[in-house]
Amino acid sequence: MNEMHEANRRGWDAAARAGRADANAVDWRLCCRQPALVLDDRERRWLGDLAGSRACVLGSGDNRVAFALAGLGADVTSVDISAEQLKLARRRADQLGLRMSFCRADVTDLSAIEAGTFDVVYTGGHVAVWVSDLPAYYREAVRILKPGGTFLVNEYHPVRRVWDDTKDRLEVRFNYFDLGPHPWDRSEDVPGAGSGSLPSYEFHWTISQYIMAVLNAGCELLAVEEFGDGPEAHEQGPSLAGLPRCLLIVGRKRATAPGA
Repeated sequence: MNEMHEANRRGWDAAARAGRADANAVDWRLCCRQPALVLDDRERRWLGDLAGSRACVLGSGDNRVAFALAGLGADVTSVDISAEQLKLARRRADQLGLRMSFCRADVTDLSAIEAGTFDVVYTGGHVAVWVSDLPAYYREAVRILKPGGTFLVNEYHPVRRVWDDTKDRLEVRFNYFDLGPHPWDRSEDVPGAGSGSLPSYEFHWTISQYIMAVLNAGCELLAVEEFGDGPEAHEQGPSLAGLPRCLLIVGRKRATAPGA
């Protein structure tokens, strides 16, 4: 495994064990019955009728989207790099009576999953920021799609990511074209962790890189949308109102795509 990805995995496992990896304010118990709590209307439109389909959520994290897709009738496989996150998700799925599959894997290496398995692959929120190789990540996502399947990406908008978390002013943290890695110490967020014990690495991707990664992975482009201008819970500084919050990209796997 990529050493930086491995460091990020340790950070997520530690945060999950400490109860600090579940920052989403939406009650996870409601997502399967009220998918609109975590899926925007634009996503629902492109996902279509999921009853009887096979769907995969990559970088599933808190698994709220995975629960929502399962509630919409999909047979869902949840993939995440953190075994602790998946352990928690499995317990919650059991409580909700959801039949789901769970797979611990780095999203740049999904060799445990056969090509052409899913009708839908969903990824987004804050996943790409943890991944050092966006093209490899999306190639694997499209490889496990059936030809004609839908690849849906809904990521935190890269224009928002460049700002520092200062409380009294807007200040650029890094250049928009600086892809990183951007190291930071996750031990500050995990009670009991020694200072410097959980180094983590973030990566930045531009809009053009997202779009080209989807195209080069073997998809035709169905949609690119930017939407939302409200704050997210982690945004502690001055308001970013007026800047787009989400970048939505929808692709359809071509019959001649790699792994088709």
